Amino acid sequence: MQAKFFEDPQKFHKETANLIYKLYKKSIEENKLFTLMLSGGRTPLPVYEKLASEYKNKINWEKVHIFWGDERYVDQRSEESNFKWAYDLLISKINIPTNNVHRIKTELPIEKASQEYEKEIINFFGTQNPVFDLILLGIGEDGHTASLFPSSDTLEENTKLFTATPPSGTPKVPRITATYKLLNNARNILFLSSYKGKEKVIDEILNHPKIAEEKFPAAKVKVKNTYFFIKI
Repeated sequence: MQAKFFEDPQKFHKETANLIYKLYKKSIEENKLFTLMLSGGRTPLPVYEKLASEYKNKINWEKVHIFWGDERYVDQRSEESNFKWAYDLLISKINIPTNNVHRIKTELPIEKASQEYEKEIINFFGTQNPVFDLILLGIGEDGHTASLFPSSDTLEENTKLFTATPPSGTPKVPRITATYKLLNNARNILFLSSYKGKEKVIDEILNHPKIAEEKFPAAKVKVKNTYFFIKI
């Protein structure tokens, strides 16, 4: 586990984009492909912009496949859609094939959308236990990550890769989220979070992980190569 705190937002965005690029190059060398799972929230948005500008021509986007770790059950054009923000700031700005962008289809009934997304991932990887090269995650003030919220039955899901949730979080809408079965199988996890308002959560996750596991869903994501980039 590696944790870095950044006082300068520009340095936070630059080092985040640089780490993504570094992991991209490693994956291309080893597997000729880079599978990237994006997070929601506002923190990664400037990073998406940086990837779309400074790394637009450095990355061979034909070898990148983009997925989402969770999605709010809203229209894909909604301001609350994780897909919309990533599309507007990154995907629409780069030369990536349409088939390389794997959107959660919120126009379907929610259970079907979850099931179809799981099938799509299994078919893409050719296994029931897919291994993503990099998964980006956030940390909420309550310690949630993706759409895994404290005290939710979703935390106990250990057979599905994706599942639908009851209305949760802000905005309080139903969601579709990756489960620990998928998250904890990744090669690399990168947590991106602001520190303000989350000091106690982040400090406990980093310094007292066993205690944090009992309270905060983010603390239950355990991958050997885990990075915490925190913007102060």
